[in-house]
Amino acid sequence: MASQVYDFLSGIGYHHPLHPALTHLPVGLTIGSFIFIALAFFLKRSEYAQSAKHCAVLALLATIPTVIVGYLDWQHFYGGSFLFPIKMKIALAVVLPVLLMAAVAMGMRSEKGTAPRMLIHFLSLAVVAGIGFFGGELVYGKKATPQAVSQDAADIGPILAGAKLFEQRCSFCHLIDSTETKVGPGLKGLFQLEKMPVSGWPMSLESVRKQLKTPFDQMPPFENFSSEEVKVLTNYLKSL
Repeated sequence: MASQVYDFLSGIGYHHPLHPALTHLPVGLTIGSFIFIALAFFLKRSEYAQSAKHCAVLALLATIPTVIVGYLDWQHFYGGSFLFPIKMKIALAVVLPVLLMAAVAMGMRSEKGTAPRMLIHFLSLAVVAGIGFFGGELVYGKKATPQAVSQDAADIGPILAGAKLFEQRCSFCHLIDSTETKVGPGLKGLFQLEKMPVSGWPMSLESVRKQLKTPFDQMPPFENFSSEEVKVLTNYLKSL
């Protein structure tokens, strides 16, 4: 089912994860709830406290579709691999609904902007900030874009196709212009190495193909890659 959703989106030209777009809903509403409860606390206005409660309710509801598409993205783009940023996002995503439920419950008991209410809303704000930070580290931290590669004219098409595929599926975890670690090892000069990073397998096209299909350490399997996708991706990696 998930693969059909992403295949459909790819068919209409959308190749990005779904989760980042939906996170704006619970994040924005959580920020709004904190602003309203702070106004209620400092200005002693109960209507602002009511608005804070309503924002918290909406934020709580918005976490449901956000978590669902987050799970789909995790399975599709990362193969369900428990990378450190993903572990942190999951942990914080468990904490956030608990805090939001506490904020709603406190709002139902009191219509005033009390200090305990403001503390709960502040903690919710801190949690969404943490989720945003680890999401940014996962997707954008030290992100490199595919660089131009000098090759014979006959090779440019496959290499550019491999660069596009790498950008969509691999750049979340790997750099191409460095050997530094992002989430996984940097891949600059990969085919000049004697052994593959992390796995230690002998460096060869077959080893790369094997690692794409077989999970190793934190490297998820990409079993849905077609033989043509594997070919253009390995051609691109050879050019780095």
